[in-house]
Amino acid sequence: MKQIKIISGLLLSICTSVSLWSQTTGKIIDTKQQPVEGATIVMQQPDSTYLGAAISAPDGTFVLEQESDNYLLIIQHLLYHVKQVKGQTADAGIITLEQKDYNLDEVVIKGERPLVKVENGRLGYDLSVLSEKQVVNNAYEAITKLPGVQENNGTLSLAGASSLTIMMNGKPTTMTPEQLETLLRNTPVNRVEKAEVMYSAPPELHVREAVINVVTKRSHDYSFQGELSTNYQNRYFSSGGVNGNFRLSTPKVTLDIMYGADNIRTMEYTDLFSRHALNNNVYEITQNEKLNSKSWMHNVRTALEYNINEKNRLDVAYTGNFTPNGHSRSIADGSFQQSDLDKFTDNKMNNITVRYSSGIGLEVGGDYTRYTSDNNQAMFTQLSDKSENSYTLIGGQRIDRYSVYADQKHNLANNWGIGYGVSYRYAKDYDFQTYNNVTGNIKPENTVARLNEQTTNFYFSLSKNWATGTSLSVSATGEYYTIGNYHKWAVYPQASLTYLKSPQHTFQLSLSTDKTYPGYWDMQSSVTYLNGYSELQGTPGLRPMTNYNLNGTYILKQKYIFGLFYMHTSDYFAQTPYQAIDRLALIYKNTNWNYMRMVGANVILPFSIGNWYDVRLTLVGMQARQKCNQFFDVPFDRKKWLFAGTLDNTFKVGKNLSFELTGNIQTPFIQGTLDLASSFNLTAGMKWNFAKDRCSLTVRCSDIFNSSMPDMKVRFKGQYLDMNPGFYTRTVSLNFTYRFGGYKKQKIKGVDTSRFGH
Repeated sequence: MKQIKIISGLLLSICTSVSLWSQTTGKIIDTKQQPVEGATIVMQQPDSTYLGAAISAPDGTFVLEQESDNYLLIIQHLLYHVKQVKGQTADAGIITLEQKDYNLDEVVIKGERPLVKVENGRLGYDLSVLSEKQVVNNAYEAITKLPGVQENNGTLSLAGASSLTIMMNGKPTTMTPEQLETLLRNTPVNRVEKAEVMYSAPPELHVREAVINVVTKRSHDYSFQGELSTNYQNRYFSSGGVNGNFRLSTPKVTLDIMYGADNIRTMEYTDLFSRHALNNNVYEITQNEKLNSKSWMHNVRTALEYNINEKNRLDVAYTGNFTPNGHSRSIADGSFQQSDLDKFTDNKMNNITVRYSSGIGLEVGGDYTRYTSDNNQAMFTQLSDKSENSYTLIGGQRIDRYSVYADQKHNLANNWGIGYGVSYRYAKDYDFQTYNNVTGNIKPENTVARLNEQTTNFYFSLSKNWATGTSLSVSATGEYYTIGNYHKWAVYPQASLTYLKSPQHTFQLSLSTDKTYPGYWDMQSSVTYLNGYSELQGTPGLRPMTNYNLNGTYILKQKYIFGLFYMHTSDYFAQTPYQAIDRLALIYKNTNWNYMRMVGANVILPFSIGNWYDVRLTLVGMQARQKCNQFFDVPFDRKKWLFAGTLDNTFKVGKNLSFELTGNIQTPFIQGTLDLASSFNLTAGMKWNFAKDRCSLTVRCSDIFNSSMPDMKVRFKGQYLDMNPGFYTRTVSLNFTYRFGGYKKQKIKGVDTSRFGH
């Protein structure tokens, strides 16, 4: 109760804050009603006293941090006639520029858009430009094409960052990374305005690690548009699905509706050889395991954006993800045992988000997620000595997660700024599994567990922007965290400095700290039998890991990126296999290490030849040290160098046809006692736009040589294990998309979107 009173007091304090600034906004368009980007807007008083200046955004909007009862705007652009507009209100409205007439003889003007723009310490990428030639079909696939981003088995990583969070429109969510990925895979790339990459996220984002913030476009007019798509995929089995996205907008209201259905079938195949030492004997165990699964996945999203007035906006969104009647079957056959495991699942996720943005720099919001999972299992195992083990299991998980937040910003004199805010998150987790019909020599335990988790954060930030483009931000976030009997106070400092010597030379230095908490199920005292030899154990008392990141980045000519990084993670946890010393069992279990430390460098080099060939080379080199004094009876302290390279080639044939060829290679690495072999992935694709760009067809074959999954082995202090999971990773996919847009009314009053997406 005391905590609730404290939080309520902070929220009340923030909500009653008075803004120290005001703004003048407007929009620049041409005579064809298209937005004009890059126009310079100079604001003066009638006596020519300078008040401020701004540059129009890609959607034509601009924001001047000054407001005057009587002002003159001077709008200039290389391709348009200079225009002067007098005004007296904070909304300058829509300003139309007339194009200049150029008669050029034997003069060719060539321009190249910058790969990256640095704004307030954020690396901004225009996804529509990056993906216009790439073989991508949705926002998630476009993110994988960002410089320094790598996807490995559905997990995204950023070169130089120990962990990565994906966000939409700069606000926290209680959805899991997997659920957010599903949403992005169903989001058209043309609905995304830009992607912001931050190695040290500002505290108002309510995360403290590296972040990619996906900013969606806002509508400013009367329109109706949509997109219908269908896809086919073959990865041993054939899968496919359909997706529909529709948007209806007015200057006041925008309604988005999305629905997607996918029929998913997968196959995983693993070869295992274990030389297991037990009671002075060595048992050689061979095992082949096939795991196939099938399910239908339904995704739905409805989002409503309501512009109350020029400075106040309310957003409400519902997202649902449903996977009913999922079925997977694991068949393991080997020298030690033969087993058959059937599993039936039913998963549901419902999420609702509410967000209010005010004209005084205040944002408040809330988020709720309800997740339920039910699974029934039946396993039968026959061991080499003809003994049999079997069981049936009924299990499930119920999670309710709530979050609320409030953030306040003030712009002060001389381009100084302060920010402060508070957030509270509560999660209630209920896990259970009950064994029945147990026979043989196994000792399953019934589990009923309840966890209540609370996280309270409050922060203060200070920032400074110079006219040269240089910026500085520092912040400190205090956190009080409880789960069960675990209580912890912590302070997380963060800092980011961007030095813009000129548009050709940008330097950035960032420091961030964070904690990563284990999954709820990982902290239970449960045992799940995967087959007659392998089992998955929970870890009660598993501690969160603390991450410290230091990154330095140099950007040359707004496209060549050079980086150095240092990462140290205390109490790092990972799942590493272990051969038990008291029985023939292979145990998978998360354990806390002393630390995991990495230091290295990365280089991103894009090149182009004319308008037909683009290539981007990404190189990463680093040394990792991993130490654990309490890993069962085999403590380790290991070091390893890793080098990785990606070459992304895009060939454009004519206006509407493009091809891509991407190769990725990684040298051997380590994970605890595991040794990971080198891996290689070659992907080829084609994209064809036709019917006046209303239709597109993409074809892709990824992991052509079936070599993206590395072989794994353990040769450490008597542990001897070989695993090869790299079967059936080659994937052929096709995607067809049809876009349409109906009624569209022009010449409407612009809406202030200067604060949207942050």
